[in-house]
Amino acid sequence: MNIKKDFGARIKELRNKKGITQYQLAEMVGIDPKHLSHIETGRSFPKADLIEKFALALGVDYIEFFKIEHFLGREFMIEKINSILKSSTNDDLKKIFKIINSCVN
Repeated sequence: MNIKKDFGARIKELRNKKGITQYQLAEMVGIDPKHLSHIETGRSFPKADLIEKFALALGVDYIEFFKIEHFLGREFMIEKINSILKSSTNDDLKKIFKIINSCVN
């Protein structure tokens, strides 16, 4: 794990989901696009005030930048899914099954 790379990848992921270019996001938060590129590639890590600006510009809570489980690999995801399933009610399991079944079939 590398916090700078994971954080940067998450910023890029959320930026792309919003359909915002690097240039646009950099402009929204008041930084040079090259600085944003360095953040997204893990060469730089933003200070807290810039993290808050990213959250505001992307319309998310800053905690979203640290939700990186899906970057952690297959085994981690399988363990996490199993943990969720074990603590689910029967009704929840039925819903989860329908969702998973519709995604993979």
